[in-house]
Amino acid sequence: MTETLRYLVELAIVVDPMFDQNCYVLRRRDTSDVLVIDPGLQHPRVLELLDKNDLRCSRILLTHGHPDHVNGVPAVKAAHGCEAAIHPDDREQLLAIHRLPGVPADLPDIVCEQELHDGDIVRWHDMGIEVMHTPGHTRGSVCFRVGPDVLAGDTLFHRGVGRADLPGGSWPALVLSIEQRLYTLPPDTVVYPGHGARTTIRDEMELNPLSRSAQVATSDRAGWRR
Repeated sequence: MTETLRYLVELAIVVDPMFDQNCYVLRRRDTSDVLVIDPGLQHPRVLELLDKNDLRCSRILLTHGHPDHVNGVPAVKAAHGCEAAIHPDDREQLLAIHRLPGVPADLPDIVCEQELHDGDIVRWHDMGIEVMHTPGHTRGSVCFRVGPDVLAGDTLFHRGVGRADLPGGSWPALVLSIEQRLYTLPPDTVVYPGHGARTTIRDEMELNPLSRSAQVATSDRAGWRR
């Protein structure tokens, strides 16, 4: 089943070089339909990718509402006539969109027509994408489980975790989200973070400074970012 899903689903990553932020384009190989996750400043290249391959975005999914992850929403919606979805607790984050360097002053407000809640299954063709509410980086941060993989937003990184010192952040909530939600996933789960390289649940449990075993070895938080 795992290999079947990975064969059916193609994942493209478009990186914003200013903030090293990953926008994910999820495609069913047997269709021209895609989901766009977290379109940021790289959205012109995302739209170029879709146009070049005759693909249509049917929905935008947002892991959280920070400006670097959502500023491309209006452009993708305008080009494809789709709707966007976010956890209701992160609508408050959308108000800060113009605080991000590089965002034009005339950027329209970010409007999300749909809401995401913990345990929701986003139906996409004959597939279901599970929504996991993982607060801590923001109150409404979520991760998306796509078969054997997880799109983790800014909750968990390769050898790092999301920062919790911005409005809506909570370090205790972030620790609980990682240890009680993400670290309970199968060890071979591939983690695609909101910034940086992919990793696995096993590697982060063993090597991430947040994990109990790694905390014994180091108190350095240099890898904890964004």
